Amino acid sequence: MNLGKLIVDIDGITLSSNDYDVLTHPNIGGVILFSRNFTSIQQIKKLISDIKSIRSPSLIIYVDQEGQKVQRFRDGLTDLPSVSLLGKKYKADPDDAMELSRNLGWLINYELSTLGVDVNTTPVLDIDYSKSTIMENRCFAETPKIVSILSEAYIQGLRETGISCICKHYPGHGYAKADSHEILPEDNRDFKTIYTDDLLPYKKAINQNVEGIMTSHVLYKNVDEFPPTLSRKWLQILRNDLRYRGLIYSDDLSMKALEKFGNIDDNVIKSLEAGCDCIFVCNNRNIVEKILDNINLEGNYDINQKMLKLQTKLNKDNLSKNKKRLNIIDKIKNLRIKNQMEINL
Repeated sequence: MNLGKLIVDIDGITLSSNDYDVLTHPNIGGVILFSRNFTSIQQIKKLISDIKSIRSPSLIIYVDQEGQKVQRFRDGLTDLPSVSLLGKKYKADPDDAMELSRNLGWLINYELSTLGVDVNTTPVLDIDYSKSTIMENRCFAETPKIVSILSEAYIQGLRETGISCICKHYPGHGYAKADSHEILPEDNRDFKTIYTDDLLPYKKAINQNVEGIMTSHVLYKNVDEFPPTLSRKWLQILRNDLRYRGLIYSDDLSMKALEKFGNIDDNVIKSLEAGCDCIFVCNNRNIVEKILDNINLEGNYDINQKMLKLQTKLNKDNLSKNKKRLNIIDKIKNLRIKNQMEINL
């Protein structure tokens, strides 16, 4: 059985009978886990193992483990800082900031590798233009150059663990003020500005052969009438101009930003036609079941080969005894303390 293009969520800390029914469908290719699915390290390892045992090849396990306010798994793992601290550090000590960025990337995905996670939907490559509250503290820095430098080091660390990453939110969410979970954000800049500034970190990431790039639900009014998730134009730029050959992921189609363009199931078709390879639909099991009944989302050979490369083997290391992990945790603590002291001064 091939893996499908649809990535869905589950409600609980164990699999329900409905979960089993849905996850065996050939249209399903993966499961994204949230904070509600996690109570402890042992519990999440069991849940992930149960999900992976449902099918062969096993479903891909995704999680958003960025740090600070976007950290789905916490108890027993490192309390991760915001990557924005790295940007602050860079202004005083660029070399140390780059080393810390690489170490932080390694730490995050190393911990996930001991749980059975396959893909971490990070890093955020958006530029912090101090406009968007939803992106606050999730961006590396205020300039494309610094974001590019720090994210390049971060991705190196992420990928040393064997776990894949998804860069987001193409082509850049930082300039748009609104939260796409609630409303359609708009960006009125011209294409040249976006291409020169916001796409710079993506060019660096593509040169590193990142496995995934996630589209934004932002309307760039002076470029196209559709947001990138539904835009053939934006995705052709990604494929043709930036020469990206990895998987293109939609952001969650259940987000309200896309409501003006159609129902969720309609937008699934539009995103596929635009060029998305994999589709996230979360927090709406009824619409997932409708999609499974009415839309063919089975992956083709090329997409399946890319998906299969995302699968990883469980790392059986003892977290509490890994010296590299403990050393990096100490460095991160110092990063936090120093930045807090600077703020207080």
